[in-house]
Amino acid sequence: MYDLLILTLLSSRTMSGYKLALILGSSVMPRRKISNGIIYPLLTKLEHKGYIQSRCGNSRNAKVYEITTAGKQYLQQLMQEPVSQDGNRDNIYCFKFRSFGYLNDQQKLEILQDYQAAIEQDLAVYDDILPHFSDLAQRFPAQGDYYKWVIRTVSLQQQLSHTKLTWVQDSLKQLNKEEK
Repeated sequence: MYDLLILTLLSSRTMSGYKLALILGSSVMPRRKISNGIIYPLLTKLEHKGYIQSRCGNSRNAKVYEITTAGKQYLQQLMQEPVSQDGNRDNIYCFKFRSFGYLNDQQKLEILQDYQAAIEQDLAVYDDILPHFSDLAQRFPAQGDYYKWVIRTVSLQQQLSHTKLTWVQDSLKQLNKEEK
Protein backbone atom coordinates (compact mmCIF):
# COMPACT_ATOMS: atom_id res chain seq x y z
CA MET A 1 0.00 0.00 0.00
CA TYR A 2 2.71 2.49 0.95
CA ASP A 3 4.55 2.06 -2.36
CA LEU A 4 1.43 3.24 -4.19
CA LEU A 5 0.91 6.13 -1.81
CA ILE A 6 4.51 7.36 -1.91
CA LEU A 7 4.86 7.06 -5.69
CA THR A 8 1.50 8.80 -6.18
CA LEU A 9 2.63 11.74 -4.09
CA LEU A 10 6.03 11.92 -5.74
CA SER A 11 4.47 11.79 -9.20
CA SER A 12 3.19 15.32 -8.63
CA ARG A 13 6.35 16.88 -7.13
CA THR A 14 9.54 16.24 -5.19
CA MET A 15 9.19 16.04 -1.41
CA SER A 16 11.25 15.44 1.67
CA GLY A 17 10.68 12.34 3.75
CA TYR A 18 9.27 14.54 6.49
CA LYS A 19 6.72 16.10 4.14
CA LEU A 20 5.78 12.69 2.73
CA ALA A 21 5.17 11.35 6.24
CA LEU A 22 2.94 14.33 7.09
CA ILE A 23 0.87 14.00 3.92
CA LEU A 24 0.63 10.23 4.14
CA GLY A 25 -0.46 10.43 7.75
CA SER A 26 -3.25 12.87 7.03
CA SER A 27 -4.25 11.09 3.83
CA VAL A 28 -4.41 7.56 5.18
CA MET A 29 -6.11 8.48 8.43
CA PRO A 30 -6.56 12.04 9.63
CA ARG A 31 -4.41 12.86 12.64
CA ARG A 32 -2.32 9.71 12.18
CA LYS A 33 1.42 10.13 12.35
CA ILE A 34 3.62 8.04 10.08
CA SER A 35 6.82 7.46 12.03
CA ASN A 36 10.35 7.82 10.72
CA GLY A 37 10.71 4.10 11.40
CA ILE A 38 8.13 3.46 8.69
CA ILE A 39 8.74 6.17 6.08
CA TYR A 40 12.54 6.10 5.77
CA PRO A 41 12.93 2.32 5.34
CA LEU A 42 10.22 2.51 2.65
CA LEU A 43 12.01 5.36 0.89
CA THR A 44 15.32 3.46 1.09
CA LYS A 45 13.69 0.34 -0.38
CA LEU A 46 12.12 2.33 -3.24
CA GLU A 47 15.41 4.08 -3.91
CA HIS A 48 17.38 0.80 -3.98
CA LYS A 49 14.88 -0.60 -6.48
CA GLY A 50 15.38 2.48 -8.68
CA TYR A 51 11.80 3.77 -8.34
CA ILE A 52 12.83 7.03 -6.67
CA GLN A 53 16.01 9.03 -6.29
CA SER A 54 17.13 11.43 -3.61
CA ARG A 55 19.18 14.58 -3.66
CA CYS A 56 20.08 17.38 -1.29
CA GLY A 57 17.10 19.69 -1.30
CA ASN A 58 17.83 22.84 0.68
CA SER A 59 20.22 24.68 2.93
CA ARG A 60 19.51 22.31 5.82
CA ASN A 61 20.80 19.41 3.69
CA ALA A 62 17.43 17.68 3.86
CA LYS A 63 17.01 14.94 1.30
CA VAL A 64 14.23 15.34 -1.21
CA TYR A 65 12.86 12.47 -3.23
CA GLU A 66 11.59 12.32 -6.78
CA ILE A 67 10.07 9.58 -8.84
CA THR A 68 12.13 8.03 -11.65
CA THR A 69 10.99 6.67 -15.00
CA ALA A 70 11.11 3.17 -13.51
CA GLY A 71 9.03 4.47 -10.60
CA LYS A 72 6.40 5.83 -12.98
CA GLN A 73 6.23 2.44 -14.68
CA TYR A 74 5.92 0.70 -11.31
CA LEU A 75 3.17 3.17 -10.33
CA GLN A 76 1.31 2.21 -13.52
CA GLN A 77 1.64 -1.46 -12.53
CA LEU A 78 0.38 -0.74 -9.00
CA MET A 79 -2.58 1.16 -10.43
CA GLN A 80 -3.63 -1.94 -12.37
CA GLU A 81 -3.49 -4.28 -9.37
CA PRO A 82 -6.81 -5.18 -7.76
CA VAL A 83 -7.58 -3.47 -4.48
CA SER A 84 -7.87 -5.80 -1.49
CA GLN A 85 -11.21 -5.65 0.25
CA ASP A 86 -9.96 -4.73 3.70
CA GLY A 87 -9.86 -1.73 6.00
CA ASN A 88 -7.48 0.14 3.66
CA ARG A 89 -9.70 -0.23 0.60
CA ASP A 90 -11.09 3.31 0.48
CA ASN A 91 -7.67 4.85 1.14
CA ILE A 92 -6.14 2.85 -1.72
CA TYR A 93 -8.92 3.86 -4.10
CA CYS A 94 -8.54 7.52 -3.10
CA PHE A 95 -4.84 7.38 -3.91
CA LYS A 96 -5.62 5.71 -7.22
CA PHE A 97 -8.13 8.48 -7.98
CA ARG A 98 -5.43 11.08 -7.27
CA SER A 99 -3.27 9.43 -9.92
CA PHE A 100 -5.92 9.53 -12.63
CA GLY A 101 -3.95 12.23 -14.44
CA TYR A 102 -1.43 9.52 -15.36
CA LEU A 103 -3.95 6.99 -16.66
CA ASN A 104 -5.85 6.57 -19.88
CA ASP A 105 -9.64 6.70 -19.87
CA GLN A 106 -10.04 2.92 -20.01
CA GLN A 107 -7.89 2.48 -16.91
CA LYS A 108 -9.87 5.17 -15.09
CA LEU A 109 -13.12 3.50 -16.10
CA GLU A 110 -12.00 0.10 -14.80
CA ILE A 111 -10.93 1.50 -11.44
CA LEU A 112 -14.17 3.45 -11.02
CA GLN A 113 -16.25 0.40 -11.95
CA ASP A 114 -14.30 -1.78 -9.50
CA TYR A 115 -14.88 0.75 -6.73
CA GLN A 116 -18.57 0.98 -7.61
CA ALA A 117 -18.91 -2.82 -7.43
CA ALA A 118 -17.19 -2.89 -4.02
CA ILE A 119 -19.50 -0.20 -2.66
CA GLU A 120 -22.56 -1.96 -4.05
CA GLN A 121 -21.44 -5.15 -2.28
CA ASP A 122 -21.09 -3.22 0.98
CA LEU A 123 -24.53 -1.73 0.52
CA ALA A 124 -26.04 -5.17 -0.08
CA VAL A 125 -24.52 -6.38 3.20
CA TYR A 126 -25.89 -3.37 5.09
CA ASP A 127 -29.32 -3.87 3.51
CA ASP A 128 -29.26 -7.54 4.55
CA ILE A 129 -28.19 -7.04 8.16
CA LEU A 130 -30.40 -4.07 9.02
CA PRO A 131 -33.64 -6.14 9.27
CA HIS A 132 -31.77 -8.70 11.36
CA PHE A 133 -30.78 -6.10 13.96
CA SER A 134 -34.27 -4.60 13.91
CA ASP A 135 -35.66 -8.06 14.67
CA LEU A 136 -33.16 -8.55 17.50
CA ALA A 137 -34.09 -5.18 18.99
CA GLN A 138 -37.74 -6.29 19.14
CA ARG A 139 -36.94 -9.75 20.52
CA PHE A 140 -34.58 -8.45 23.19
CA PRO A 141 -35.99 -5.16 24.47
CA ALA A 142 -33.59 -5.16 27.44
CA GLN A 143 -30.76 -4.51 24.96
CA GLY A 144 -32.83 -2.02 23.00
CA ASP A 145 -30.37 0.84 23.43
CA TYR A 146 -27.51 -1.31 22.15
CA TYR A 147 -29.46 -2.40 19.07
CA LYS A 148 -30.70 1.15 18.48
CA TRP A 149 -27.10 2.31 18.11
CA VAL A 150 -26.10 -0.68 16.00
CA ILE A 151 -28.99 0.17 13.66
CA ARG A 152 -27.97 3.84 13.58
CA THR A 153 -24.39 2.86 12.77
CA VAL A 154 -25.47 0.56 9.94
CA SER A 155 -27.70 3.38 8.68
CA LEU A 156 -24.69 5.70 8.71
CA GLN A 157 -22.73 3.14 6.66
CA GLN A 158 -25.60 2.94 4.19
CA GLN A 159 -25.69 6.71 3.81
CA LEU A 160 -21.93 6.90 3.32
CA SER A 161 -22.15 4.15 0.70
CA HIS A 162 -24.88 6.03 -1.16
CA THR A 163 -22.74 9.17 -1.11
CA LYS A 164 -19.79 7.23 -2.50
CA LEU A 165 -21.98 5.75 -5.24
CA THR A 166 -23.17 9.23 -6.19
CA TRP A 167 -19.56 10.38 -6.42
CA VAL A 168 -18.63 7.39 -8.61
CA GLN A 169 -21.61 7.96 -10.90
CA ASP A 170 -20.72 11.66 -11.24
CA SER A 171 -17.10 10.69 -11.99
CA LEU A 172 -18.22 8.20 -14.64
CA LYS A 173 -20.39 10.90 -16.27
CA GLN A 174 -17.45 13.32 -16.22
CA LEU A 175 -15.19 10.69 -17.75
CA ASN A 176 -17.78 10.02 -20.45
CA LYS A 177 -17.96 13.75 -21.28
CA GLU A 178 -14.18 13.95 -21.55
CA GLU A 179 -14.11 11.04 -24.02
CA LYS A 180 -16.42 12.88 -26.45
